[in-house]
Amino acid sequence: MKKQSPVGLFFSILLRAAVIILGIAIIAFGIFFLSKVVKDGKKQKDAPMTTAGDHMLTDAEGHDDLIINPEEDTETEADTEEQVSESFDKNILVLNSTNTSGLAGRWCGRLNEKGYSHTEAADYSDTQEHTRIVAREDGVGKDLLQYFDNATYEVGIVTEGTAASVEGKDIVIIIGTADDDGQ
Repeated sequence: MKKQSPVGLFFSILLRAAVIILGIAIIAFGIFFLSKVVKDGKKQKDAPMTTAGDHMLTDAEGHDDLIINPEEDTETEADTEEQVSESFDKNILVLNSTNTSGLAGRWCGRLNEKGYSHTEAADYSDTQEHTRIVAREDGVGKDLLQYFDNATYEVGIVTEGTAASVEGKDIVIIIGTADDDGQ
């Protein structure tokens, strides 16, 4: 057997140690990512499923694209001061019901500046004069009323009018012409 010099022996041991450390790091990162995937999968599994129940109406007059609680009326600004739930961590879909291109994206930017970081923009097929905020749960999203002129708040699910998926969205904001910035 050939005798190695001290320098050769040092680099041989260093190389083996680096391979072992790299292997341990790969295994650790693999475990970390697998735990994240399992954890995120459990969150999606535990998310509330949409079913028709006491709070649902399938043919709301004037809003056949919506399922809402028939006992709830459009809320006034005074009503919004009660039971306001901050929506910063909620998934928000912003829909443009105007002819102004890019309006929903600009509203997403404004909401992001205010701390609402989970926003997505898309188009809505019908033009509406006033903005509608539609939340899956009562109280969620009422804090958003302050950013829009004469917006209405509803509890329900937007089921038509957009090709964008509302799956996993806690709040859908349909921007009306009254909130068109004209750009």
